[in-house]
Amino acid sequence: MWYFAYGSNLNARAVSEWCRHFGHRPPALKGGKPAVLDNYRLGFPIYNEYWGGGTADIVYDPGKYVMGVLFDFTEAEIAILDQKVARKVDSAGRELGVYKRIEVRISPLGKGEPVNAITYQGVNADRYHVPPTQHYMDLLIQGAYAHGLSMMWISYLQSFSTHTGRKPRPPGTGDAAPKL
Repeated sequence: MWYFAYGSNLNARAVSEWCRHFGHRPPALKGGKPAVLDNYRLGFPIYNEYWGGGTADIVYDPGKYVMGVLFDFTEAEIAILDQKVARKVDSAGRELGVYKRIEVRISPLGKGEPVNAITYQGVNADRYHVPPTQHYMDLLIQGAYAHGLSMMWISYLQSFSTHTGRKPRPPGTGDAAPKL
């Protein structure tokens, strides 16, 4: 199944660290193809406790585009990503989590015909900018470099406002954790 990554899932280290924190085997983020999602723009409207700031989302916006990476994943690998992005579905199939799966048409850069792929989009995200941490944004930029995304896209990622923040941590750790 084709999967389009545009946020922290671009970065193999970020996905591996999250999986380690939560006891999952990370999907192999190797061999991805740089690709473009047309008629959407990138935003950071969702606060995430694990990251300590805003996280990436796509917003329908005709004429804009989002660069990312196209991966060929198994359903089991996608299920791990579902957990990472807090996707939840009720018994009637309604999306209840933070992100939902959507089907999109992705154009690989260079050679290759457009393909149908799944990606994630916020379910009830406000459309305001929630500044991501500098650490989170650095992971996106490193992932973009690693997968050969354009320097123009990398410059665009660098243009977003960020805050110093903290490194990621699983829920229930840190200052807010009850002391036993």
